[in-house]
Amino acid sequence: MNPEIAERLNNQISLEFNTAFLFLSLSVQLKDYGMRGAGGWMRSRYHDTCEHTLHILDYLELCRIPVAMPTISPVEYSWDSPPDLFRLAREHASLISDAIHHLISLCRREADHATEQFLMPRIRSQVLLESRLSDILRDLLRCGRDASALLYFDHTLR
Repeated sequence: MNPEIAERLNNQISLEFNTAFLFLSLSVQLKDYGMRGAGGWMRSRYHDTCEHTLHILDYLELCRIPVAMPTISPVEYSWDSPPDLFRLAREHASLISDAIHHLISLCRREADHATEQFLMPRIRSQVLLESRLSDILRDLLRCGRDASALLYFDHTLR
């Protein structure tokens, strides 16, 4: 494997674990706000992101590439309403997608077809996640600050 691809995959592990930790933090914030359905949904994204990240780690080990274990960065953000939290989640999902797209482009330039094919399912799941986050954000914005609408919406995410 090209050393630059190996380095980028290690960077991807760091980016994804940090994003997973953000999703977990957002889950706690949503539950504290009283949105247990949205908090549970976000916690599921934490688990999904960890699972995808472990696949990358396993792939590096399979290729006998040293894995650089990341340090999890502190999560710092502020929010005024649930849409703020979902915007932040969508931004981080987009960062992951962009990094994977760049990795796939590098794999194509370097003719690393195995790694390119390995990454394709991950990008598909990212497209679905970003789409779902956009849908949730649109629906939350429609709810505004109407408590009954927010409670109903939260119930739909359970």
